[in-house]
Amino acid sequence: MMLIKWRITAPLLLTLLISTFCMADEVAIQQEDHGIAYVTGGIGSEEVEAMESFKKQFNLYFLFSEGKAGRVIDDIQLSILDSKQQPVFTLAHAAPRVLLNLASGKYLVIASYLGSEQRYRFVHDAKKHQRVILNWRNKIDEDTVEPTIEEDAPPAMPADASALP
Repeated sequence: MMLIKWRITAPLLLTLLISTFCMADEVAIQQEDHGIAYVTGGIGSEEVEAMESFKKQFNLYFLFSEGKAGRVIDDIQLSILDSKQQPVFTLAHAAPRVLLNLASGKYLVIASYLGSEQRYRFVHDAKKHQRVILNWRNKIDEDTVEPTIEEDAPPAMPADASALP
């Protein structure tokens, strides 16, 4: 009787264990509507490591950041258009890092973050790995920069002020 319970319980436990393991690894190759395989992720050290393991399989790497410190950001609306202005890749909620393969050609990237849009034109060689970093200004960072002492200091005076006319 105990052997029968084990034969039923063991496969259930194994299935549960495998599904839990697969959910922990959220970074996986996906395919978007235009047929281009891609990987997006890179939030947290585990996802960054997973993204690194995929890098050699793709020829184009995007990194999205904001502010002077380059803090990574996600929820980017990403579109890539070819030289005829036709969409070749779209992703509604890109994470900070996106890996994909594009054919050689001229492209326009349109990326939007919190309503702020960036456009970037580039020529891509499919035989080479290319990296594109898009950085948005962070209004908080830009507004809280304190003036340096040099900016507030009066103009420099010669060492011997008596030499002035």
